Amino acid sequence: MDTLLTVALLHIVVLVVPGPDVLLVSQMAVARSRRAALFAGAGVVTGIAAWALLALLGIGVLFQNFAWIHGVIRVAGGVYLLYMAYNLWRSSFGPTARHSPIITPLGDWKAYRSGLLTNLANPKAAIFFGSVFSSVMPAHSSVGLRLGVFAVILSLSMLWFVLVALGMSTAPLQAGYMRAKRTLDRVVGMLMAGFGTLLLASKD
Repeated sequence: MDTLLTVALLHIVVLVVPGPDVLLVSQMAVARSRRAALFAGAGVVTGIAAWALLALLGIGVLFQNFAWIHGVIRVAGGVYLLYMAYNLWRSSFGPTARHSPIITPLGDWKAYRSGLLTNLANPKAAIFFGSVFSSVMPAHSSVGLRLGVFAVILSLSMLWFVLVALGMSTAPLQAGYMRAKRTLDRVVGMLMAGFGTLLLASKD
């Protein structure tokens, strides 16, 4: 029980700290729709589940022995985040709310894929989970404990991104976004570009 509680607390801290995942789901919620934000959140959670599962299976050891694999994922992730930043900046030069008051819908699959790729773009997640598991979990932990840890991570991730999607997709926030679309898209684009640049510049 102590192990599960420790993992839960550490994961909550990581979830609530704003990063590309939270930015994406929030932007989907205010710029698109609650449905799009929920599907994007589902994609993020799928990525989290994948990294957590790989960490439990020992991908950290693979990254240590074959550093080039981590490097390829890191570069691809950085380029993808820069690509997202470019799209946000480009959209900021589109019609303002005065000329286009209708929020453009986004397909479920596209929203889900955006969330999944945004999360998978950061291989540091696998290293984080690996370090948490190695420092918190017993050396020879049981299958039951590992499944419990995985369930805790998955449940907390789902809860958090559902809350973000629901909270950020309220009518007042969407209306406020449409009034300040250009500025907000550029701010989010700059943040995404910053995350992508940091990922590309990272040496580990």
